[in-house]
Amino acid sequence: MHSDDSVAVSVKGLRKVFPGGVTALDDVSLDVYSGEILALLGENGSGKSTLVKVLYGVYVPDSGEVRVNVGGRLTKVHIREPIEAMRYGIVLVSQVPQLIDKLSVAENLALTLSSLKWKGSTPLSRVSRFSRVIEKECERLGFKIDPNEKVYNLTYTQKQQVELLRSLVIDARVLLLDEVLTYLPTREKRKFYDILLKLRGEGRSIVLITHKLPEAFEVSDRIAVMRNGKILGVVNTKDVTLREVRSMMFGAAAQLLANDKTLLRKAVKAPKGEEIVVEGLHVKDDYGRDVVNGVNLVVRSGEIVGIAGVAGNGQRELLEAVVGLRRPERGTVRIAGLDITKKGAKLVRSLGVSFIPDRPLEYGCSIDHSVLDNVAVPFSLANGMLLKWDRLREVAEKIVSEYQVVAPGVEASLKSLSGGNIMKVVVSKEIESASRAIVAYNPTRALDEVAAAFVRQRIRVKAEKDEVAVLMASEDLDEVLLMSDAVYVANSGRLYGPLDPESTPREEVEKLMVM
Repeated sequence: MHSDDSVAVSVKGLRKVFPGGVTALDDVSLDVYSGEILALLGENGSGKSTLVKVLYGVYVPDSGEVRVNVGGRLTKVHIREPIEAMRYGIVLVSQVPQLIDKLSVAENLALTLSSLKWKGSTPLSRVSRFSRVIEKECERLGFKIDPNEKVYNLTYTQKQQVELLRSLVIDARVLLLDEVLTYLPTREKRKFYDILLKLRGEGRSIVLITHKLPEAFEVSDRIAVMRNGKILGVVNTKDVTLREVRSMMFGAAAQLLANDKTLLRKAVKAPKGEEIVVEGLHVKDDYGRDVVNGVNLVVRSGEIVGIAGVAGNGQRELLEAVVGLRRPERGTVRIAGLDITKKGAKLVRSLGVSFIPDRPLEYGCSIDHSVLDNVAVPFSLANGMLLKWDRLREVAEKIVSEYQVVAPGVEASLKSLSGGNIMKVVVSKEIESASRAIVAYNPTRALDEVAAAFVRQRIRVKAEKDEVAVLMASEDLDEVLLMSDAVYVANSGRLYGPLDPESTPREEVEKLMVM
C-alpha cells in the first residue's frame, strides 16, 4: 500500500470531450507514485495522450481535478499551459523532439529556462552558463552531446537525450514520456532503460506511453490500461502476462497479432517489371547538407523493399525525392520507365504512386478538413480520376470501418481525432488509392499493435494481389525484417544491400546501421 504523501500526481474524475462529440477521457482517475515507472497502455484513441496532455496543460479538462504533491501534500491545481506544469515539476517529452533546429543545444535550453525565469535568467542570456549545466548532466547520465552543437546536426537519439536533459535541468519530478523510445535502436533503447531506472531510483515518477508491450514489461513497475477513454485496470507488471495485457487492450482483436508473421510472408513468385528505379541519386537536406550520396535502388512490381536505419541517415530525403517532393542534385528516378526526376509530385501521383510521409501533418493530410475531404484527394489525383462525391463517401466510410478509425463520421474534422486515428486516415487513404506503387516512411508510426498489424497486412495484400511495388523505410527494424522481400540499410547517406531478411542475422543489420 502507498500513503498519500507518496503520490506524485493524482487525477480524479477527469472528463474531456472534443468538438464533434469525441469523448477522449471519461471519468478517469489514476494515481502516479513517486519513484515508479508506470506504463500507460491502450489502443489508438483510448485517451492516453489526452491524459498526459491534460497533466502538461496542453488541454484543460471539462471536469475533474488534478492534484500534485507540493511539499509532501497533495494540492489541487489548475494547469492551463505547459509553463505552469513545468513549474510543478511535470514535463512531457513526445516522440517528435520539440526543439528549434537552427539553435544550439544550449540555446534551446536557455529559451525554456528563461521562460520559466529559472534562477533569474533572461532569454538567451548566459548561454555559457547553460552549457556548463548541460555538460554536468551529460557526464552524470553518460550522454555525449556538445552544448554548442546546432540541433540539426544531432541524431534522433541525441535529440531525445536533449529533451530529457531539459526535463532534468528544471528538476522535473514527473516525466511524461509519449512514445519516446519507439524508434531508438536496440542499443540506445537499453541505455534509456538504464537512465529511466536511475531516475526512478532518485524518486522521480515516470509515465511511459508505448505501443511496444515488451518494452512496458521490461522497464515498468505498474501498467495502466485505457480503453474508450476509461481506465480499464491498473496492475503490477510482475503479476500479469503479456497475453493478459493484450487481451485487456484489444479483446478479441488481439488474435490478429498471432497471425501477423504468417500473413506477411510472401509467396514465391517470378520477378515482375521494374516500377521504381533510382540511379546515382544525390540529395541535400533542408540545410544544404549532402544526405543521399550516389544511391542505386530497384523496386519491382509486387515486391516490398525495406530500408532500415537510424533516423537522420538520408531515408526521408531519399523517399521525398522519389515521390517528387524534393529536387535531387543529380541522378535519376524512373517510375514505370518514365523519368520523373525534378518533375514534381503531381506527375508521380498521376502515375498511381501514393506516399505515406514521415511528417504526416505537413505532407499527409489537412487537419482542418474532414475525413472525407482527406480521403478524396489521393483518389482524385490517382490516374487523373474525377470521382463523384457519393462514390468518395462510400470509399471513406469503407476505410473508416476497415481500419477502425475512431471518429463520429466521415464529416468529422481530422483535428477532432486522436493522433493515432489521424495516422490511420493518412495511411489508409494512401494504401487504398495506390495503383502502381506505395512509398512509405514509418507507415505504422503512432499505431497500436493491432492497428499496425492490420496496416502491414494491407500493404502485403496490395503488393501481392494488386502487384503494387512498395518502397518502405522504417526505424522499427523488426518491422523492416518482418515485411520486406529485400532489405537495405541506410547509413550516412548510402545504402548497403540488398540483404535477404530470411538469412541475414539481425546483428549484422544492426552493425550496418551504427557502423
